[in-house]
Amino acid sequence: MYIKVITTDSGLDDVKNKWISFEKKVNNQNITSSYIWQRTWWKHFKDYEDRNFGYNKKLCILFLYDKENILRAIAPFYEVVRKKRLLEYKMIEFLAQQWGATYLDIITNRLSKEEYNFIFDWLRKNRKYDLIELKYIPEFTSNFDLSKNNVTILSACPEVKIKDYKGIDFYVQEKYSKSLRQNLRTAKNRMKREHVNYREEILDTINGANFKEIEDISRSKLLDNKCCVYSDLRKKMFLKDMYYNSEFPCNVIKLILNDHLASYRINFLYNQAKYCIDASYDRNYSHYELGGLSVDLNIRDSFERRLLIHCMGTGIDFYKLKFTKQIVRIYTFLKKGNTLKALPLYIIKKRQNRRIEKKFNEQLKRNF
Repeated sequence: MYIKVITTDSGLDDVKNKWISFEKKVNNQNITSSYIWQRTWWKHFKDYEDRNFGYNKKLCILFLYDKENILRAIAPFYEVVRKKRLLEYKMIEFLAQQWGATYLDIITNRLSKEEYNFIFDWLRKNRKYDLIELKYIPEFTSNFDLSKNNVTILSACPEVKIKDYKGIDFYVQEKYSKSLRQNLRTAKNRMKREHVNYREEILDTINGANFKEIEDISRSKLLDNKCCVYSDLRKKMFLKDMYYNSEFPCNVIKLILNDHLASYRINFLYNQAKYCIDASYDRNYSHYELGGLSVDLNIRDSFERRLLIHCMGTGIDFYKLKFTKQIVRIYTFLKKGNTLKALPLYIIKKRQNRRIEKKFNEQLKRNF
């Protein structure tokens, strides 16, 4: 076996067709490991430095080949410097795990133990780093042993496995509670009584005009002391780039009240699955159950498209768990580096990750 390492932007551009072809060959399920996502993310955030994104980022994407020169795996790593007070330490992380990720993993059918060891031995021999910390590894990974002591739960993504149900009516009857079905009916009846003109739209593109509408509605989150992703220029430009990218299908769920956009939900479609990326509603219409109505319409659209998976995005918010109790846990993998600082940093980081896991379990218990 041997490894080809990608360390430059031009090198990343050169492997586009090979990467995308390999995604299809191995039936990659991890949207944020896809080439389009990774390349666009790097374009917008490679020079962005702060506590969350880190400093002095360098690509370290590994292409693993077998003895017959056949591509076996793509490991989308990068090197980054982290700072805490006066302490600096070097990490190996997944590219794009710092913001916006859903699922990340080594892209392959299944790594053998020998191939797994070859990748991490290569890092140890060829790079100096204090820690390896890989986040957003889904519970369906075939590459990492999630029972190991160095693996902890980070969060989870609520999902609807569309393929497991005959149709939307069966799903609603089985998974929506009686009170949820009643609340959705009540919201529509209330709008009718109050002479509110309600309609639904489903779009497959975002253009300049509807992007401005979406941005304006998103800013209403600030009224609830929540974060508006479009307030950060780099995140805004990244999402805008992804929305407009013809190689990456986009799907928009819109609720219109009196010819005014009152709620939206934006999804990406990838490999017969839908991933919700962003959503918001106009706080002036919060009494009309817009959040619930848009989630319901989004699920119905996924059934109509005959997708396999409907993913609600990272986080086990209470409103998501009203529509599905099925979650895909996502994990953090931690590995000690090859420096003198590695062991104490490993101990500290492992404790931090355990606290995150404990907090997740407590939240899951409350919201279930």
